[in-house]
Amino acid sequence: MLQNMKAKNEKKDNKGFSLVELIIVIAIMAILVGIVGTQVLPYINKSKEAKDFQIINSYGTAATTAYSSDAENVTADTTIIVYGTNKDETGKPAASLETEIKTLTGYDTAEKLQDKMGSKKGKKINAVKVEISLTNKTITTQAYEDAACTTPVFDKVVTQL
Repeated sequence: MLQNMKAKNEKKDNKGFSLVELIIVIAIMAILVGIVGTQVLPYINKSKEAKDFQIINSYGTAATTAYSSDAENVTADTTIIVYGTNKDETGKPAASLETEIKTLTGYDTAEKLQDKMGSKKGKKINAVKVEISLTNKTITTQAYEDAACTTPVFDKVVTQL
């Protein structure tokens, strides 16, 4: 009976994990997080870029809607630079379409658009070029890094009229 009590007391003293075991587990978890993190980050960036591309795609949809409501005034191919400095010389139709596009997308300044973007590429956007081609019956939308529309950020989005 005395031996039984000694055995029970010894078992009580050895509960839990040792400090060395805990440190080893933490080190293994840190290594796993480091490996998994480097594998997951590119997918997160790609998903942010895809979301930003959808926002740019909405400019094509907004341009289609704006064109549909003002089609009788658009009699030639028209280029609209939303937020840009290199304005098109087609006059009133382009100006009214630009205002309508800004209203429909909800971004009246380039800064508001940049705030909504999640990717590094999206944060660089300073202008969105919308080209309405009556000849090809298409609307082409592309985001640019600079207001003069010389450095594209994403691929073009082509929408049928």
